[in-house]
Parts: sequence; structure tokens; C-alpha cells
Amino acid sequence: MIHSDRIYFLLQPKRMKHLLTLLLGFSVTSGFAQCIDEQKVKYGGDFGHHGYIYFCPSYDFAYGGDTSKKWSILNPIDIRQVASTAVPVKEAVEQQIRAYAGDVFFSNLAFSSIQVVYLDSLAKFEGRGPAVDMTRCRGKYFLTYYFHGDSEAAYCIGVAVDEQGTILSPFSFPSKQDYKPLDTTLTVCGVLSKARKFNRRLGAIQEVRFDYNPTSKRFYWLVAQEVKKPKRGENTFIEVVIDAAEPTKIKAQEGKVFRSH
Repeated sequence: MIHSDRIYFLLQPKRMKHLLTLLLGFSVTSGFAQCIDEQKVKYGGDFGHHGYIYFCPSYDFAYGGDTSKKWSILNPIDIRQVASTAVPVKEAVEQQIRAYAGDVFFSNLAFSSIQVVYLDSLAKFEGRGPAVDMTRCRGKYFLTYYFHGDSEAAYCIGVAVDEQGTILSPFSFPSKQDYKPLDTTLTVCGVLSKARKFNRRLGAIQEVRFDYNPTSKRFYWLVAQEVKKPKRGENTFIEVVIDAAEPTKIKAQEGKVFRSH
């Protein structure tokens, strides 16, 4: 039995407001978890460090990074420590991205970090994996960005720049003439619902990915079926592809994954 004084305690306006806030917060947080495990939401694209800066003696700088003056090669450093050199490079690159891809595309782009090569710091990188190889070091700066499909999924973009500020890497995204604005009503959960309705045989999901096709020059959502009992060699699965700009354009295709043992 609940006594009347306890009922009054629970129904006080301030406490009711607090209780409702907690319940709503739980509902929003658990809603995504009920839709799909966050670990199954994969980012598309590839930053592309390998051909430009992967083997260089470099430090990574980002907003909100480590403010210590003793720089680490493992964690991002606060970009404000190199603002006079890194920020002008970042601004110049972003001007070129905006000019190429347009304002609408750029509005969905989020800066992540900028790597800067320090040739005078070779000794500090001894024993680092991968080993420094200056014959394979082509860039001075490398900037990384996320192009968001929604708040949970994104496409990875990397831009390599030389010491003179010239962009070395090709843009891995559409020009403003080719770019089709995303349908912003789409979310990971909405995509998953559409995919299940389109193909009733999907069953358990391996992953949901937001990606770009350089041939069609369009962004897509891809929902891949889980391979329940993978065997050695080739395994096939259903993959539903949804156009991120026109979600009524939807198709199913066969995906393949290889297992060595």
C-alpha cells in the first residue's frame, strides 16, 4: 500500500517534472538501442592517410585535444598550440572544399583533426609502428572530416596538403553540380525500417553504413544482412541499398564476404 504522504511526495510538480525528464531521457536513449546496436552502425569512406602521411613523423591536432606541452604521438593535441600554422591551412582547404562542393554539402561537413609532419622530430618517433619511411612521406598536412548522414552515421573524408598549401589528394565527394542534397528526415532507424519493409528476408542485421559511390556520385545507406553460419570461403548475404537523397530509390543486391577458416 502507498500512503497518502508518499503520493503527495511523488506528485509534487517539481518532482513530477524531474521524473518525466528522466523517463523521456531513458526513452530517447533506449530508442536507438532498440533499433540496432550502436556497434553495427559503420562509417563509410576511407580517410586515405596511407599514400600521403601514414609513414611520416607527424602529430595530430584537434579542437578539445590535449593541452599539455609534452606532445604525444598517440592522442590528439589541442589545435590552439599550432593555431598560427594549422588554422590558416584548414581555412584554405575548407574554402576550396566549399567552392568545389557547394554550401549545402559543406554545411554537413564536420572537421575532425589535422596532422602536421615534423621532419625535425624523427628521433621522437623511433620504435613507433608503423616505422617512419621518408621515401613514402608525400604530404605536410593531412586533414580529416566527417560528412554526416545523420547524427549517428557519417562518411570519412581525408585531404592531403603539401608544404606550399597545394591539395595533393583527389576529392572523394561530389562537385556542387553533381551533389544531391540528402533527405534529412532519414535516420539510421528510419533506414533500417525501410530496408526491412522492402525485403522481408533480411532478418538479423550485420551493419548499417552510410557511404558514397564515386561512379554514380551519390550517397547511399546500405543495410547488410548478418551471415548466420559463415563457412570457409565465399559467403553471400542480402544488402539493401537506399539512395540518401531520394529514399524511394531502393534496391536489394547480393553481397559477398570471404572467410579464410
